[in-house]
Amino acid sequence: MRSAHSTSRDLAAALARRAQRAGEQTPSVRGSDWSGAVVTAVHTDGTVDADGLEGIRCMETYSQPATGDLIYITQSSSGNWLAWGRTATVFQDWTDLTLASGMQNPGHGWTASYLREGRRIWLRGRVGPTTGTIADGTTILTLPTAIRPGVAAAWAVARDASAVPATIRVEITAATGAVRTYQSTNLPQWVALDGITYTI
Repeated sequence: MRSAHSTSRDLAAALARRAQRAGEQTPSVRGSDWSGAVVTAVHTDGTVDADGLEGIRCMETYSQPATGDLIYITQSSSGNWLAWGRTATVFQDWTDLTLASGMQNPGHGWTASYLREGRRIWLRGRVGPTTGTIADGTTILTLPTAIRPGVAAAWAVARDASAVPATIRVEITAATGAVRTYQSTNLPQWVALDGITYTI
């Protein structure tokens, strides 16, 4: 027969273990937490679902979430989750673009290239013809399928100073990703892609 003291001691130990387990599972006791998660759904109210959690509020810096993103999420002591943004899977660097036949770097400025940051694409570089000027409606390069915008878009970009103002229209087609220049008179000797940015 066990003594009352032994029974009380075992009961106290069991209660302590139960309290510890409850604390480990209760945010208000455990405190804040963080982890990596994969986005499974994106909602129009600024929230995402990830790894079985629903309605995770996104930080302003994570403004373009997409299903499949590997994100960093954190939990407050009250149990609310917050998505800080994507985690980097590889170091992103500028990738050279393949120019259309008859096009080249004019010998100054960046080589035509792109940088991908999540769903944001940046372009840079200068493109000119191997001889003469760039004819109206010429395709100077075609973007890789993975970085083409979902709709056709156009920008006013810098060109050589043979016209005033020294700008020209550059358009990207949505279907083929062709990058084209449009200028019917005072044809350019080169155009710049610097400053072109869009989301995919």
